[in-house]
Amino acid sequence: MFFQLALAIFPAILIAWVIYRSDRHEREKWFPLTLCFMLGMLVTFPVMKVQEFFYHRGIDDPASLFWVCVTSFVVVAFIEELFKFLTLLLFPYFRPFFNEPLDGIIYAVMISMGFATLENVLYAMEYSISTTALRGLTAVPAHAVFATMMGYFVGKAKFKTERKIQIRFLAMGLGLAVLVHGLYDFFIIQEFYDWLILLAIVTLFISIFFAMRMLKEEQEESEVLWQKNHPKSAVDESEEIESNP
Repeated sequence: MFFQLALAIFPAILIAWVIYRSDRHEREKWFPLTLCFMLGMLVTFPVMKVQEFFYHRGIDDPASLFWVCVTSFVVVAFIEELFKFLTLLLFPYFRPFFNEPLDGIIYAVMISMGFATLENVLYAMEYSISTTALRGLTAVPAHAVFATMMGYFVGKAKFKTERKIQIRFLAMGLGLAVLVHGLYDFFIIQEFYDWLILLAIVTLFISIFFAMRMLKEEQEESEVLWQKNHPKSAVDESEEIESNP
């Protein structure tokens, strides 16, 4: 059981570490990162309660296209992403340490990995080790992808001066995360055609591609901001590279 729990926890911790290291110049402090991770874990409980409220009303019927759509896009995707989105807004978004667009991705992923960790642990306590391993390779990276997409737009919104543009970017962040999450879950939940589950993997890989592009874009913008705010350090670094080709 210990090995299975470790297997449930490791993927999210690894992804959180990789995202933390992606901030090359001004890495976030451990306290806000850890707090975001813990808040992500805590928010799992109200999410589960809300989802149970709907499930107890018999809406999770895999034989009905309508209810599969409702379950995928509303009960699972919207509720989970909304709670993670609100957590992102209520804690790190308005704090002074959220000082560049890249931070939107970093804090969103930390929250999401906290959520994915506890969710995976609960699955590990109920299902087999093979299910735990499969979720570590699919569900956990999927949560990281949804968070990257959300955080990308939330980071953009943070540094827009016009209120309407801020709201538009925030809505885009939540909306895109819900859309991709819902589509991914739809192919898993539906029971019409077994082969459609392969489209969940296709959706995941396409989403990973775009999420990596979003992350790279924000890394490049972070580089520009750092050079702008630390011109002397940038010059010294450039001279060091030239002297050591």
